[in-house]
Amino acid sequence: MSDIAAPKRTRNSASFADVIVFVFAFALFLFGLYLFGASFSSPEGTEFWVFWGGLLASCFAFLVPILYRWARDSRR
Repeated sequence: MSDIAAPKRTRNSASFADVIVFVFAFALFLFGLYLFGASFSSPEGTEFWVFWGGLLASCFAFLVPILYRWARDSRR
């Protein structure tokens, strides 16, 4: 029988920039959720725009880490 040894996995650790991007994206996501709720009690005629602001903030919250990782990995 052959003795096949699996390669050891390297341990990945988060850098300070990774933590900052996570905190920023999480805060942006929570702000988007806040805008969703605030749209129901916003002044007449602004509900649509406040809701869309929340939608865009939440979408950007998911886009920020994706673009950060893409930019970081493309430098290597």
